[in-house]
Amino acid sequence: MPIERKLAAIMFTDIAGYTEQMSKDEAVAISLLNKQESVLKPLIAKHNGTYVKSTGDGSLSHFNSAVDAATCAKRFQEAIYDDKDLNVRVGVHLGDTIFEKGDIRGDGVNIASRLESMAVEGGVFVSKEVHDQLANQKEFEGVSLGLQSMKGVGRLIEVYGLKGDKLNEPNPKEYQDNKIDKHSDDEVPSIAIIPFDNKGADEDVFYAYGISADLISDCSSAGLIRVAGLKDIEKLEYKTLNYEELSKKLFVRYIAQGTLWKMGEMFQLSIELYDTKDKKVVWSDRWQESWDNLPTIKGSLSDGLLKALDTKPKVEHKVETTNAEAYEFYLKANYKYEKRENTDDTEIARGLLQKAIELDDNLIKAKVQLGWTYYETGDYDKAMEIYTPALKQAKELSDKHGMGLTLNNIGIVHADKGDYDKALDYHNRSLKIAEELGNKQGMGASLNNIGNVHSNKGDYGKVLDYYGRSLAICEELGDKHGIGYSLANIGIVHVDKGDYEKALDYYGRSLVIAEELSDKHGMGLTLNNIGIVHAEKGDYGKALDYYGRSLAICEEIGDKSGIGISLSNIGIVHYNKGDYDKALDYYDRSLAIKEELGDKHGIGISFNNIGVLYYHKGDYKKAFSHLQKAVNLQKEIGALELETVTLFALANKNLDKEYNKDEILKLIKKNEHKEDYLNYFLYQLLEDTSYLKTAFNQVQELADNLEPDAAAKFLSYPIPKAIVEEWEKVK
Repeated sequence: MPIERKLAAIMFTDIAGYTEQMSKDEAVAISLLNKQESVLKPLIAKHNGTYVKSTGDGSLSHFNSAVDAATCAKRFQEAIYDDKDLNVRVGVHLGDTIFEKGDIRGDGVNIASRLESMAVEGGVFVSKEVHDQLANQKEFEGVSLGLQSMKGVGRLIEVYGLKGDKLNEPNPKEYQDNKIDKHSDDEVPSIAIIPFDNKGADEDVFYAYGISADLISDCSSAGLIRVAGLKDIEKLEYKTLNYEELSKKLFVRYIAQGTLWKMGEMFQLSIELYDTKDKKVVWSDRWQESWDNLPTIKGSLSDGLLKALDTKPKVEHKVETTNAEAYEFYLKANYKYEKRENTDDTEIARGLLQKAIELDDNLIKAKVQLGWTYYETGDYDKAMEIYTPALKQAKELSDKHGMGLTLNNIGIVHADKGDYDKALDYHNRSLKIAEELGNKQGMGASLNNIGNVHSNKGDYGKVLDYYGRSLAICEELGDKHGIGYSLANIGIVHVDKGDYEKALDYYGRSLVIAEELSDKHGMGLTLNNIGIVHAEKGDYGKALDYYGRSLAICEEIGDKSGIGISLSNIGIVHYNKGDYDKALDYYDRSLAIKEELGDKHGIGISFNNIGVLYYHKGDYKKAFSHLQKAVNLQKEIGALELETVTLFALANKNLDKEYNKDEILKLIKKNEHKEDYLNYFLYQLLEDTSYLKTAFNQVQELADNLEPDAAAKFLSYPIPKAIVEEWEKVK
């Protein structure tokens, strides 16, 4: 029979003192069991339930609704109320349940069993999930026992004892030992989930790492909560820091840590949630899970942490897969990709993701991750081949989280390909889903992405609006990392607008936050951005200083992508200064790193830069060769750049070869904002003096904003000098 997973109301019963009675008088014990079943089975059938099996001294059954299950439990206790020999405990829970070969298993069953063992004799204990369903039923009322830690199973459940004339009610004072004090302050709850410590074999480290990464992702998308990012945690020597130190460096109140040890077909796990403000352990537990339960471990942990932090998602995360083997391949793939060092590692990760998908075609997040591996290496068409059917499938599965992720990533691809209208459509749809889910982090990311698209379109009013809204969410959450990156993005807008002083102000504020957080990656990125401002201002000395500092940090933390960007930018400065040999050296070093990473988009940029350099050296054959490679790569990934196509056409023109003028005119329409050098290239190609006039005005405006000495130096550099001299000839 096939395995089916669905929501069901589970009821457990158990005869109190049955084992002791069995040792005293087996016949009496068996008669009690028979009496229980004779009363219970008809009631289960009457209330639309299914009797699954006897559990020795009790029973297990399931119902389609929580109301039916609770009504059956109450009627059963009422029916045996006057029988002083038959004392039964009942537990009822509504949860995710696996149906297989006429039996049931899963978290829903385990929790119902624990509720029964907690219940008083003659009582019915239900979970909050059941109690919520009974809220509109007049005959039901409950006594709250608060959020209870079900020791030994790694679960937190809000428990209620049902009240009634013929029901024994619990005394809440007797249930304080395992009660969890939930987050109750006005402040937004904030938590760092430290990667679980792998206590097993070295090759099993991917379990602990992958489950931790998924746990962070689930909690981050739950609503009004701030969760430290995995990359931010990994930047620290977190294993050497105590709770207070971690709290200070990550700006969070709560710290969650745990261990995972795989032993054969079993996992041993532990969890501890510490409140650094009240200096106490909120929740701790140690338990075992079967390997078959691997897909549910992360969900149970995130559920417990969110309950302790009093954060309830608008829409519960569905269990992504019931196939433990598929989930294992997914975890292995994520670990391999996150720790990749070369293109071979990327291919291995892709192979593991493919295996996960073959085992469970509905594992949407494996497909999203697979698409992302192609996007990050610049293979946009391949990414879209994966994302498009994945989005359709996520809709069919009503997987809102999967839809939101896929829509977001499709939007990013369209933006990088220059199709901004499509990008805005997908990002807006992703934003709508994030709002439906109450996913504050997702809302902030979508708003930021929409701002990025408007930035590419040159619509600065809209850019600042969306970046401002994204910044507001970060401030609401108290997310300093997010605030820092939002400030940096706003700085980029002011660079594009030519307001360099405002740009430097925002970058400066972003850099202060990065330094405060010891965020080396953020520091490197911001220093690079500040270098870009000084380069735009024509102050190449300062630009080289900031690029050099950015490069040093990237080398220190082993950020190969950042190293490649810094080398490229340093090369551009030397190119602008006319020092082509130095520029070529930096371009070649940047190209080598991008080829090592398999970054097709970055490789295309490097070939473009080298081609432009050879063009200015007058070596049109080498320029043609490199620019042709750049154009071919850009066509391969579906992201043609106006600059590359223009320079390639110029190289063709100088070699008396034909070029595609219509292609360039189409790209001109899509690129509203063009730098001075690009306008100069277009003038050379199309022989249209309007481009030269625009280039001259841009150069003059920049020179006017510089000090006299700096302006004179700037105007002596090859490109500005050529633009001014050419304009003087033709004006």
